Amino acid sequence: MGILLLFLWLLSAVRAHQLPAGRQPVRWVVGLFVATQLVGYVIGFDRFPSAIEASAADRWLILIFAMAGITLTVADGMRTRADLDRVLRLVVSMSALMALVGTLQFFRLVDIAQLIRIPGLRLNNSLIVVGTRGDTALARVAGTASHYIEFGVVLALVLPIALHYAYFAAPGRARRWQWLQASAIAFAIPLSISRSAILTVAVTFLLLSVIWPWRHRYNAFVVGIVALAAFRVINPGVLGTIRSLFTNAGNDPSVQDRIARTDYVLELWSSRPWFGRGAGMIIPEQYILLDNQWFGILLAGGLFGVVMTLLYFGAPYGIARSVRVRGQDQETRHLAQALAVTMPAAVLSAGTFDAFGFPTWVGVMSIFVGAAGALWRLDGATPSRPLQLGDPSDRYVAPPVMASARGRIHEAWASTAGPPALR
Repeated sequence: MGILLLFLWLLSAVRAHQLPAGRQPVRWVVGLFVATQLVGYVIGFDRFPSAIEASAADRWLILIFAMAGITLTVADGMRTRADLDRVLRLVVSMSALMALVGTLQFFRLVDIAQLIRIPGLRLNNSLIVVGTRGDTALARVAGTASHYIEFGVVLALVLPIALHYAYFAAPGRARRWQWLQASAIAFAIPLSISRSAILTVAVTFLLLSVIWPWRHRYNAFVVGIVALAAFRVINPGVLGTIRSLFTNAGNDPSVQDRIARTDYVLELWSSRPWFGRGAGMIIPEQYILLDNQWFGILLAGGLFGVVMTLLYFGAPYGIARSVRVRGQDQETRHLAQALAVTMPAAVLSAGTFDAFGFPTWVGVMSIFVGAAGALWRLDGATPSRPLQLGDPSDRYVAPPVMASARGRIHEAWASTAGPPALR
């Protein structure tokens, strides 16, 4: 699907007036990222890789082109704000459906993922089953994702978007439906029993709450405490098991294995520090299972690859933050912040598992990167637009600190007919 979207985007690009006019920074971000991977591909073949490495590099390029197709289609294919909202609401709805599948798995009612059969396709590997974790052998679920960690992390990344549409939905049935979806997503995140998911939730909520007024932060805090208490009653043992994942991390074999791999990674990286061993060529069959995407990027692309991958997530963060402080209305500014917080959360989660090897994570983040560019284009939030001071009626977005400071300076200048120092 991603390759098809890239093909259609390229057709639009070579035809006159098929792509939106004006600047679109996400195009440059995607172009640089793809170019980086192509350079790494050439560098990898220059060292005469093994047949299995070469095959892995080919698959990696297919993945990169698919990511580019999804991202560019979202960035340039949304003609109106309603189109963008429709796509993001669909992401929320499908995530809620995945959360529902995981919830049914956790209570051992039915494993719908094992029953799905797509016409024309066949399984080329066995599906992940309900696992267990902790002394009480609690169920650990993956929903329709390909791993428990991916399940929890993806839901944690989508949760800020789900909350946004719950806050701004029209009163009545639409708002109840959005809150039901957000609740389903939030409820299912702990069922993955994953440190990565909990850390991702913590980062997204911390960064999203930065823009909330104090009253809204207080309300969210109270609701969160009540929800945790209710969750503990409904699913006794889950929160305690998650807590032990952090308190007993020093004795956790998975944590110790990740730490033990550091010396191996640094030794291998030192032989090719700048451009690495070749894009997509670091595979467990040839080297070692890393469980850390940043280690994989460091070995495959060197420091250059790490910097360019950080730019791939960092630039959309800056784009969305620009809309957050310059957006024309409260809803736009809140959505921009909700998209922005997914970028550092994705960077963090990629350090806890091989994120680019999990298609749901890759697909969701490709959509979010493209959505940041689409929102920037549709709102017209160029750097020349003044910072928005907000409106007293805004319930969910507080004025930016720098905007308030500039507003006070302008008011002082206006009242004195010039800067106070020159009065």
